[in-house]
Amino acid sequence: MIWPFGKHRLPALDAAGSARRAALARQKSNLRLPLAELRWCVVDVETGGLDTLRDPLLSIGAVAVEQGRIVFAHSLEIGLRQARATHAANILIHGISDSEQRAGQAPHEALLAWLEFARDSPRVAFHAAFDQTVLQREARAQLGLSPRMPWFDAAVIAPLLFPRAAPHCRQLDDWLAHFGIAAYARHGALADAYATAELWLVLIAAAQRENITTAHQLQRLAQARRWLSENLN
Repeated sequence: MIWPFGKHRLPALDAAGSARRAALARQKSNLRLPLAELRWCVVDVETGGLDTLRDPLLSIGAVAVEQGRIVFAHSLEIGLRQARATHAANILIHGISDSEQRAGQAPHEALLAWLEFARDSPRVAFHAAFDQTVLQREARAQLGLSPRMPWFDAAVIAPLLFPRAAPHCRQLDDWLAHFGIAAYARHGALADAYATAELWLVLIAAAQRENITTAHQLQRLAQARRWLSENLN
């Protein structure tokens, strides 16, 4: 794909930042590990609109899932500093005020923090294509990195494992209600990441009951579904 903004000069990194970026470039995931042994990184982003190629990334929220549980001590909530705040109508949606947007971290520092938190873990999100595109866009723009870590979409996996619920469950809130998961809050990056992690625990348990024992097998199941969808439509 041709990058739509033309040439872009990367922010200057000091020696420590350059070393951090180099370490991140060497990371690889291992999807052959048992599902129960994997560390998953569940993530959600807030943006200044729905255009994944142009609208600004405002905040990143992420939680870690390890050994079949959410690790409460391991979470990330970070705002990216904006040169100017988004429109008032947009602020009503994401709730990140003008002053909060201007007080965030420098974007390259925020992206380093995000990638170091995520490490080599498979990424999980609900409607993951959106989060993946925005985060990869910013990693490339701010750090010159193109992380190739695998992504899993809870919105794709859930209907595969619970087909009877699928006709009635389209959004994250639908799936949470179906499984009786009470979200402590919604519509902030960290809160939505936590809610998605709660759903992911249910899906991993269901996958194991279906003798899906590794992330690689789960990935192949999702890829087969995508192939069928593309060839039957």
